[in-house]
Amino acid sequence: MEKIEIAFRKIVDWAKIPDYDTKGAAGCDISVSLQDEIVLYPHEVKTFPTGFAIKIPSGYEAQIRSRAGMARKGIVVANAPATLDGEHIDEITVLLLNVTDKPVKILPGQKVAQMVFSPIVKAQFIQE
Repeated sequence: MEKIEIAFRKIVDWAKIPDYDTKGAAGCDISVSLQDEIVLYPHEVKTFPTGFAIKIPSGYEAQIRSRAGMARKGIVVANAPATLDGEHIDEITVLLLNVTDKPVKILPGQKVAQMVFSPIVKAQFIQE
C-alpha cells in the first residue's frame, strides 16, 4: 500500500489528527473541533470546523465523504464527495446535512466524516 506524507497543522489545540480505524481502511476519520455540542435540526445543513489544515502534495487530492456510522444516524456530508487539492491550505470544514425528521446532536470531538487520498488523473479532451 502506497503512503504519502501529509503536512498537518492544528488551528486549535483540541483538534484531532485524522486516523484510520483499521489497518485496511481506505478513509481516515475526521472529527469536529467543537467545544460544545451543536444540534443539527431536520433537513438542516451546517458547516462544522475540524480545527486543522493540511497540505496535500502536488498530484494528489483528498475527498471528504460520509461515514457509514453517521449515515445510519441520518447525518451525511452534504457535498460528498467534497474534493480538496493542493491549493486548499485553509482549515478543513465539513458540510453536514441531517436527512432525518429529528434533531441530532453533534458532540465535541465526534468523528463525522472520512477523508480519502487519491492520485490526480487529468483528462485530455479530443473533439471528434
